[in-house]
Amino acid sequence: MRVSPRKVNAIIGMKFQTILNNLSVILGPILSIGFVFVMKNVMPDFDANATTELGFSMDAFVLSFGIIFNIAIAGISMSSSPLAEEKEKNTLRVLMTSSVNGVEYLIGTLIPPLFILVLANIIIVPVSGVSFGEIQFGSYLIITTVASLISLLIGYIFGIIAKNQAQTSLLTMPLTLILTSVPVLKAFQKDWAEVLDYTYTGVLTNFAHSIFTESGYQWNPTDIGVLFGWFILSFGIFIYAYKKNGLDG
Repeated sequence: MRVSPRKVNAIIGMKFQTILNNLSVILGPILSIGFVFVMKNVMPDFDANATTELGFSMDAFVLSFGIIFNIAIAGISMSSSPLAEEKEKNTLRVLMTSSVNGVEYLIGTLIPPLFILVLANIIIVPVSGVSFGEIQFGSYLIITTVASLISLLIGYIFGIIAKNQAQTSLLTMPLTLILTSVPVLKAFQKDWAEVLDYTYTGVLTNFAHSIFTESGYQWNPTDIGVLFGWFILSFGIFIYAYKKNGLDG
């Protein structure tokens, strides 16, 4: 299938404008940064290297909460909600009949929210009071970017399945609640820890906690496998949903 850079660029520009004009969508990344700022300044200050019996580190918790809120809640919303809105207004049907193919639409709509999510993930670091040197920035950027892609693909799946924005919000709510609860559950429900390690937000949580240890974060087969597995699974389900329903349902 031939991909036209001109059409992709046009869709990118349109999607940036759509996202920036949709307060409910762009509010997600802004809230993630705001929550991190409030938590850092309101919650008790613990030494990053000193943990309680539960293995709790304030710096790690604030950082993991911020990036998970941004990636899981904002990420899924930034792809599912606009797609559902375009289906409601029939603008997507018009776009798909104007010689724009599915690949061009996917690329063009994926880049703007991914850029915003990555930018917010970077901003969250200094807002949380952590220096870029402390977080092993290269690994941080790779892990959070892959996780952001997974969330966007999941959002597209729900956007394809749902018939409207209200249904999209209803369908995505249980999953986003589970994904964003991972840092708390891992800290206070040790019996769940091993299971939650196999979620991509569990990988983000483990990364945030390990960077404050003496050895720092070490890439391992489990984290790589979990991220790769979630990406392949999400992409596979997206392709199936797209072939079965099309983007405009």
